[in-house]
Amino acid sequence: MVKNYRKIPIISGLFALMLLGACGGEETDKNAMADGVRSIEVAVPPDSKPLSYTDENGELTGYEIEILKAVDEKLKDFSFDLVGVHDSAAEIGLDTGKYQMIAQGLFRSPTREEKYLIPDQHNGASLMRVYSNEKFTDIDSLGDLVGKTISPPTPSGGVYNLLMAHNKENPDKELKFDTSDAGLTVAERLKDVESGKYDVLVLPSNLGAADIIEMQSLKINISDPVKVFPTFFMIHNSEENQDFASQVSTALSELKEEGMLSELSIKYYGEDVFLFE
Repeated sequence: MVKNYRKIPIISGLFALMLLGACGGEETDKNAMADGVRSIEVAVPPDSKPLSYTDENGELTGYEIEILKAVDEKLKDFSFDLVGVHDSAAEIGLDTGKYQMIAQGLFRSPTREEKYLIPDQHNGASLMRVYSNEKFTDIDSLGDLVGKTISPPTPSGGVYNLLMAHNKENPDKELKFDTSDAGLTVAERLKDVESGKYDVLVLPSNLGAADIIEMQSLKINISDPVKVFPTFFMIHNSEENQDFASQVSTALSELKEEGMLSELSIKYYGEDVFLFE
């Protein structure tokens, strides 16, 4: 079957909404069949290194990209078309059926379980760590963040939900924090911690923070994982995708048993995230 990993048109913001509206009736295109093989358009982040990013040749690469290619090879009735799309536009596209699957290192949640089809098998794990100013050397848990200034998480994002869950479960160790939609890069947020603007940053380790700290020689301490979240591909909820979701889950299970998922984790993250299961 033909495998299509094309150079990416990056889609975001208002343009994405206009494009999605214009393409609302293109069911035939997004589910194109060739020789009995159904084309599946998969939206992936173009700039979330090492999870998914664009290399110097304009090609998509990264941990989840390599997993998608390996899953694609196992699915004889489907062919993936990977396209770089920023996070919010990707979820809008998944909701409308513009994209049949998205890969963003996403967690399961009641809302997502209600909206999407989610394979039974996860594709990896997001290790939540605390990145702290060098003066803090004793952070082992979220409870150690009491009284510290926390870099503002995105409202309703994974880190926000983690901190809110901690507060609900530990009212005697409540964490105080603001939220922000400023869209700062991981590097900018880490620099704010090094400078002392914030004491700590809570962030999944699969966004490349450790590499940034090393490359920029930032004076920041990194904790052991304070929480481990399995990550999943999200699939547009339709009857015709039921079998597709099942086949994706089977392929991921095989790749895990074959050791390939652990190999890719070590290659892109420098550690085997499956050891934390």
